[in-house]
Amino acid sequence: MDFRRYKLYLLDMDGTFYLGNQLLPGALDFIDKVNSAGGTYSFLTNNSSKTGDEYVKKLGRLGLKTSTQHVFTSGDATIELLRHEGQWKRLYVVATPPVLKQFVEAGFEVTSDRPEAVVLTYDTTLDYEKISTFALLVRSGLPYIASHPDFNCPTPEGPIPDMGAFIAMFEASTGRRPDRIVGKPNADFIQAAMLRFGVKPEETLMIGDRLYTDIQVGINAGVDSALVLSGETTQDMLDESEVRPTHVFDGLKSMVKES
Repeated sequence: MDFRRYKLYLLDMDGTFYLGNQLLPGALDFIDKVNSAGGTYSFLTNNSSKTGDEYVKKLGRLGLKTSTQHVFTSGDATIELLRHEGQWKRLYVVATPPVLKQFVEAGFEVTSDRPEAVVLTYDTTLDYEKISTFALLVRSGLPYIASHPDFNCPTPEGPIPDMGAFIAMFEASTGRRPDRIVGKPNADFIQAAMLRFGVKPEETLMIGDRLYTDIQVGINAGVDSALVLSGETTQDMLDESEVRPTHVFDGLKSMVKES
């Protein structure tokens, strides 16, 4: 693979760059290769309950020194798109305190008093006051944006409810689904990343281990994709799937080796 072909390499994390608490073979060599070819990279995650700082700390513990510029959550993507499009300034946002702070720092007025739109992110501090306020505002007909669609968030103890479960709860109460969902596999996620880095679709490569999220988001956004067989997807699963990546590699190590 020619690393000069793309300017922006978008990476899934668990199953692609690391597995649990251990870097996968070739991970650091891959970053070196991207940097030496004059490109840049960004890790993508649907988890909108955390900020990039938390992922930077984990990557640092694993051996990669990086910055928040190279981590892009679905919360970041939601902020990037809403700021770029400039339709609304007053938002009611359901979010953890650190993510709520990001919206404020991005220039939005976060309020329950006559907001222009409502935003739902993965709020692990969700309480009944937030639930009832959000439901009333959704029922009033305000534009409704959600950060991502995942039903469950994996934890060492097992899956716990994520955004898809929140969306289902509000749909049961109000009869409405979000007008827009930003995170994987929706094209908005990559569109927001390309806005951040100022690149075109033909200059972007999406890399991941899941066909239905990582590869599908690349297809939906019209960018090339690379499936790595270091995580969830096996060769048999790929053979049976209608989702077709542009490239297939055993892992990041083979991407570097074949360059």
